[in-house]
Amino acid sequence: MDTILNLLLQLQELDFQIENIRKQLKELPSKIEHLKQKKEELLFSLDKIKTQINHLEAEKREKELEIQDLEDKIKKIEEKLLKVKTNDDYKALLREKAKAEEKIMEIEDEILNLMEKIEVLKQEEKTADEEYKNKVAILEKEINEKENELKTLEENLKNLEKQRQELANSIDNSFLKRYEMVKTKKGLPVIAVINSDTCSGCFMVIPPRLYNEIVKGKNLTNCPHCGRFLLYIPS
Repeated sequence: MDTILNLLLQLQELDFQIENIRKQLKELPSKIEHLKQKKEELLFSLDKIKTQINHLEAEKREKELEIQDLEDKIKKIEEKLLKVKTNDDYKALLREKAKAEEKIMEIEDEILNLMEKIEVLKQEEKTADEEYKNKVAILEKEINEKENELKTLEENLKNLEKQRQELANSIDNSFLKRYEMVKTKKGLPVIAVINSDTCSGCFMVIPPRLYNEIVKGKNLTNCPHCGRFLLYIPS
């Protein structure tokens, strides 16, 4: 009976290890995905600043072209001023020129404002780029470590499952079926260690006669309440 019990204890230990690895395998992919998401968020923050800079620089170029158009307009007005014949036409052209010059000054102020914004964003970009490189290096290291851990766990699981199968093949089928049935219904542990008249699996009181038999080690007994195998270890 001790031999069967030892085999079942070994089986249970393997099951505990397998269960622990499966739990880790279930959790690891989401942890890896979370790290990858953090990496993407850092890249998104950096790209967002770059996009803002590109938009502002494009707006600045548009305003520079607008100034160029106004300057060309002023040149044409100056050419017309040399050819104008009436005083009213002359004054009208001067007003048009003054309006164009005023608009140029207004746009130049807007360009200066854009340049200040671009300069501030470029400083932010530099800081964000340095932060991205530093944090991404750490994140990539963590991702690689967890991906390697995942592979190792998968290999360990295969080895443990192989060991379990080999061990299960060496256990009497009637005991193995009882073990598997309890494991399916109650989960681990299948073997409840006791040192009093209470089952450590379901915490129910074991009948006195049955408890005495367990203490004497006469039979490999199951708890009448939860079905777990009962193993007496004196305190």
